[in-house]
Amino acid sequence: MTWVTGVLAAGCLAVGLFHIARLVVLRRDVASELAHAAMGAGMAAMFSPLDDPVPGPVWTLVFVLCLAWFGGAVLRSRTFGGDAGHHVVASGAMLLVLAAGHGPGTTRTLGMASVVALGLAGYFAWHTLRCADRCRRPEPAAPGAARAAVRARVLEAPGPAAAAQLVTAAAMAVMLLGTI
Repeated sequence: MTWVTGVLAAGCLAVGLFHIARLVVLRRDVASELAHAAMGAGMAAMFSPLDDPVPGPVWTLVFVLCLAWFGGAVLRSRTFGGDAGHHVVASGAMLLVLAAGHGPGTTRTLGMASVVALGLAGYFAWHTLRCADRCRRPEPAAPGAARAAVRARVLEAPGPAAAAQLVTAAAMAVMLLGTI
């Protein structure tokens, strides 16, 4: 089981680094990129067979801040769909996993919160399938050579971003099932 958690930790860490690179290079959608990077790093730390180098209260603060920021965005937009709604669900899921004691194989039981964890695992399994669909969809033809050149850059293309979310969504489903 150690090699599985190691692979999941490496994959989540790669996703976190990918979103940091997008933040530095593209310089747009800062809050979302930071949230994705925090999610990848936090999940990597929780899956790591070497132990989490960041204290639990720090991760709790990070995900409470993400929940508050995107919760405010959801309230302002009056819709739960889209990226902000996903960040609210993901931050809540991370807080639930933190309350359970860090990832698969935890020793604390969640009691009735296990039902919530199971529902969240279902959400992330569904989100994994959505991301897989976005990965295999062909990009629409962009008019003009300038747009084609921009789309060719890996960090801006929608496929790699969908693949990164696919990794974290699948890993989150595994992590949530491990807390039940």
